[in-house]
Amino acid sequence: MKHALSIIFLFIIHLLSAQTEIKEYKAQDNIYLVGDRVFSLYYITPEGVVVIDPINDQIATETLKSIKKHTDLPVKYVIYSHNHWDHNAGGKIYKKLGAKFISHAKAAENMSPNDQVVAVDSTWKGNKTVFSLGGKKIELFYYGKNHGDGMIVFRFPEKNTVFTVDLVVPDRVLYAYLPDAKPQQWLENLYDIKRLDFDQLLMAHVRPIGSRKDLDLQIGYFEDLYKATELEMKKGTNLFDIPKTVKLPQYQHLQNYDEWLHMNVWRILMEKTIGQ
Repeated sequence: MKHALSIIFLFIIHLLSAQTEIKEYKAQDNIYLVGDRVFSLYYITPEGVVVIDPINDQIATETLKSIKKHTDLPVKYVIYSHNHWDHNAGGKIYKKLGAKFISHAKAAENMSPNDQVVAVDSTWKGNKTVFSLGGKKIELFYYGKNHGDGMIVFRFPEKNTVFTVDLVVPDRVLYAYLPDAKPQQWLENLYDIKRLDFDQLLMAHVRPIGSRKDLDLQIGYFEDLYKATELEMKKGTNLFDIPKTVKLPQYQHLQNYDEWLHMNVWRILMEKTIGQ
């Protein structure tokens, strides 16, 4: 059943993420993102390149072209941000070049079988670790189950930059009915991210380069979604009418507001009524 749901989830993601032009985005002098509406990140160190999330064959191929424009150093490591296929497929091109694959243990344990996803070579456990290559460091934070399993938030100390995958999506409401997510934990972890030291925020969907303002908007949307849903519950509004009743006009400029707001509300209702 879990495998079937994962296939449906991936199919929906691909339908909603119809490929546009794949582009390169320079975040820092050695940090780039490549993608269309979903982005892979790579970090150039003096000893080699680290790729975070290969995404798919097309984006991985274009990412490798981008890497070769900026360095002759090999791709030494690929790190999976979490267990979802829409970020983890496409890694075979790096594996053929000798790259090692890494994820949090929880991501590896909950990765549904998929022949497009390269198995990891090593995992790590706990809430934080520091990955080092060529004298450069990446801080990896694991906060628990929020979106997917084994979700990592990445901080690049030399650039005072943080990279989040799926946890902060700019310019858009939350994804549909928040599949495979724990909303309250997600919000708590956004507060955790806010406590990190950073100026630049990099993201994996819609728009890759942002700032703390994007994090604040995501937090504000979550808080207002909870408040509006809880208010209708306190008023005694029929449960099945609440998704049609809740409106958040301050966010109506965000993408998919009309299509997904009611599904966002349903997800909060499920958490509030059955604890899931």
